[in-house]
Amino acid sequence: METTFTTYNAKELIQLTLQKILNPNPIPQRPPVSQGFDKYIKIIRSLLNNYTIGMLTLRDITNDPELQKIYNGAKYLVIDGGHRVRAMSKYFEGDFAVDNIFWSEMSNDVDLASFNIPCTIVVCTSEEATQMFRNINQSTHVNFMEMVMSNETSAACKEVRSRTKYYEEYKNTPHELFISSSKDGKKFSSHYWDMEPNHRRKWDEYTFVSLLKAVGGGNVNAGQKQIEPYAETEIPSKTALSVVDRMFTDAVNFKIVRGKKFNTDDFNCFQVVWFGLFELNKEFKISDMKQFQESFMAVYSRLTGRKSDLDEALHEYEGEKHLLKEFFRSKTKNFANSDDQKECFNIFYKHFSNKPTGVIFREEKRSFNEREREQLLSIQGYACAIDGLPLTLADSVLGHDTPWAKGGELAKGAVIRKEHNRDMGSITINEYKLILGNRGQLSEAA
Repeated sequence: METTFTTYNAKELIQLTLQKILNPNPIPQRPPVSQGFDKYIKIIRSLLNNYTIGMLTLRDITNDPELQKIYNGAKYLVIDGGHRVRAMSKYFEGDFAVDNIFWSEMSNDVDLASFNIPCTIVVCTSEEATQMFRNINQSTHVNFMEMVMSNETSAACKEVRSRTKYYEEYKNTPHELFISSSKDGKKFSSHYWDMEPNHRRKWDEYTFVSLLKAVGGGNVNAGQKQIEPYAETEIPSKTALSVVDRMFTDAVNFKIVRGKKFNTDDFNCFQVVWFGLFELNKEFKISDMKQFQESFMAVYSRLTGRKSDLDEALHEYEGEKHLLKEFFRSKTKNFANSDDQKECFNIFYKHFSNKPTGVIFREEKRSFNEREREQLLSIQGYACAIDGLPLTLADSVLGHDTPWAKGGELAKGAVIRKEHNRDMGSITINEYKLILGNRGQLSEAA
């Protein structure tokens, strides 16, 4: 790693930013901890009063061909000081006022070139840049997810980022669950959450938790100790990512039917329940979201709400007795402890499973292979189970009495002619036979 020191004035830094030579918001940069311009105003006020705004740390990527593919034409990426650089450029562009004065109103009286700002310039690898960010921010209130997401080369971090926010460098489409919009182009609000978009990387954390649970097949340990090494070393499989996206899509539909945005508490519970169902049956499907949402909220309200019939209920866990509602409220948040998460699901499911759930459990195996189908066809005497006429293996297919998508079981299927499987749609084999019989289209063999 090569390090040099130089000084840029505020005007130069603003020009470099506007020309996209200096990138104050590279992929690993942590997002603002709050919306609005309060922090920017304090930075600019300090600058205009000739107080220091501190040293910036910039990474020179001029001769890094891989990063040039991502940040085409950029010379510097901010490692530390992104808020300060963004504050200067946004003030210059007129996005906010300081003490009720916009830059355009004082530009004749203030020379931006007179404000000198010290800069550390480093030439380093992505790994060294990540470690530098983490070391610089040891004395700053940066949470573990902001540290994790400072890694720009992590395949796992890229997949997580791509779901929670649009990045110019990725040209990605975020998952609908994390879509945000703004009426004034300044303050963004989420469509599905009652929090500021990805506040303190919370959405990234939820995505990592979901990814670890998808990999583990249910409510496994998914806390900081599991996220950090996974982010550093693993490349997520398409299968695991598809499970994450499936859970997020169910969350979107749940919110739409419910008509109310998620907060951290009800989403924690939703995720615990979803992955508990996933652990029971990898191919489960919420076939009736309205029914699921109503039953879910009825149980959730009993377990967490005020003045429910479970107010005085006790729950024994690991040899100790707890107030059930207090236990459930606290343990659904503890993603790091799989035992706690599984216990919460068991509590929830005990009350949930005796209601119409809107959930279908489906067999993981959708059909027989050719060898298995031939065995069943031979048992049927090489005759179609619907029309009773001779049937060859090449013209056969396994027909579900109840479609697989609706929970049909292989054991209750039969080998039938391909054309029947196409024509019968979603009705049962017996219903289809009855229709053919009424039409006079079944042989006596049937």
